[in-house]
Amino acid sequence: MSASYISLTTEEAISKYKNNYDGYIKNELMKVEQYREAYKKIKGSLADQIVERAIWYMEHGYTVYGHGYNSYHSHGVVDCSGFTKLVYGDFGFELTGVAKKYDNIGTRVEGVYTKIVDGYWSLEGLENLRPGDILTWWKQRPNGTFYIDHVGIYMGQLNGNPAVICTARGTPTAIGIITGFKRWYGLHFYNAQRILPEGSWTPGKVIPGHEDRGPVIPERYVLPPQKPIVMPNTQNSQEQ
Repeated sequence: MSASYISLTTEEAISKYKNNYDGYIKNELMKVEQYREAYKKIKGSLADQIVERAIWYMEHGYTVYGHGYNSYHSHGVVDCSGFTKLVYGDFGFELTGVAKKYDNIGTRVEGVYTKIVDGYWSLEGLENLRPGDILTWWKQRPNGTFYIDHVGIYMGQLNGNPAVICTARGTPTAIGIITGFKRWYGLHFYNAQRILPEGSWTPGKVIPGHEDRGPVIPERYVLPPQKPIVMPNTQNSQEQ
């Protein structure tokens, strides 16, 4: 476990956290409340637990952007695929930390695509997506071929807009919630993958092998916790 690249020093990470926190309250935390209201019917399901764990890492994980094998475990450092792997790993899913391999994970969700609407990109086929799906975005190589360069966890529709929790810019930590597909996220959308089994959206249903193992706490932080860390109420602890 180590970080091969860390984007910020501790001083820079603390400054970034403080400078972006007011916007985070108005944007990300507002979207969290929208999610909880819109998807209260699946509260406690495996899919909901995964989305809530992603939210927990956004709020209490004190992530800094960077790369490395299990670099969150060692330094609190994540990139997009490392974050996705981290969240699903808490529930017994063994995913890759390499973004370009995500088109081979799970099954493709058909009928999800982007098109131009009134001069802007729009993500279509939202009725085919479910919270907990994985969305991917492409980048082009110099030889003209394409590969997956960015991944994120689909939260659902918030006020009619598709919402994804993933690594993002302009947020206190490395994680934020994006809902805008009009430009880059629409142009570069690649596909949607589903790894969650049937029953994952049913509250109270236990999927064997995918019980909550609890969140990872890093051995050390580049961004030291700026507030007390509140541990999540895991499904397992709620049943005890």
